[in-house]
Amino acid sequence: MDRAFTVLAAALLAIALAGLAVAAVAAPPARTATDTMAAADHAAKALRDADQFALISGRGNAHACQAGFESLRHAALRGKALDQLTLGALYLHGRDCGSFHLARNDHEASLYLAHAAIQGRLLAMPALAELDARRGRALQANVWALAYLHYAVPAQQNTGYPASLLHRTLGMLSQTQNKQVLADANAFILRYNAGIEAGQQQMLAKLQRHAACRIQLVHRHPHATLWQPSVLRIHPMHRALVLYLVAFGRDGHVHKLAPVFAVPQWRYAQRFRVIAENRRVEPAPACGRALRWALLPVELDNHRYRITGRT
Repeated sequence: MDRAFTVLAAALLAIALAGLAVAAVAAPPARTATDTMAAADHAAKALRDADQFALISGRGNAHACQAGFESLRHAALRGKALDQLTLGALYLHGRDCGSFHLARNDHEASLYLAHAAIQGRLLAMPALAELDARRGRALQANVWALAYLHYAVPAQQNTGYPASLLHRTLGMLSQTQNKQVLADANAFILRYNAGIEAGQQQMLAKLQRHAACRIQLVHRHPHATLWQPSVLRIHPMHRALVLYLVAFGRDGHVHKLAPVFAVPQWRYAQRFRVIAENRRVEPAPACGRALRWALLPVELDNHRYRITGRT
């Protein structure tokens, strides 16, 4: 009897231990404090992204838009160049979002865009050139236009929107200013070149660190004809630059899109949004993010468009 009891107890103990082993294998590892903080940061960033998109798109309630503005402003004041570019662009055009109203403010736009530009956010340069042209500041407008041509245009080709911008701003100069502008542009580049190049390198390094989530267009240099004009001629109206904020899903399709700025006229932002909406990027199922956010610049040139490569 005792022997039988001993055998039964041993069998029950073996079964219990086996069950514990299975449970230990099946149970997920305990979350560490670092994992919990990372998850909280990820959730907070997703909320900030949603609030900022609500503000930029103008399709949110007042609470979300106010929160988006405050988070952008806080980051911009801390020196974040991307947020400075975005906030400056919002001030450039103004934004209505529910009952939240951000009035156009040339001074604030110039301040934030200039800080973004000298940290390597190149698309702030044409926005500043257009802003200074609108304010009648011909010399400053030309310096920004020449700087944009120097940094952002491959081989400094004087074509397309940059050529149109430079042509319009040069036409504003007096004879004295015309002689001065190249010296001023060279002085600007000499003074800020290190910071601009460093900013570009930092953006490249960030892309390399997050290779799994990198935004890569399916077609690197897409071109397409928008419409066929009855008379082939160059007209400044057909040259523009539009910057969109786009959220791509893991499948590479556009899930959200909103125009950030459009120059020389805001009407291009809505008229050509279909170009950005139809973009595709390489899928990233292993990215770990539901949405990948990117700034997508679209340059329009005499009835054609191209996706520019640098922001």
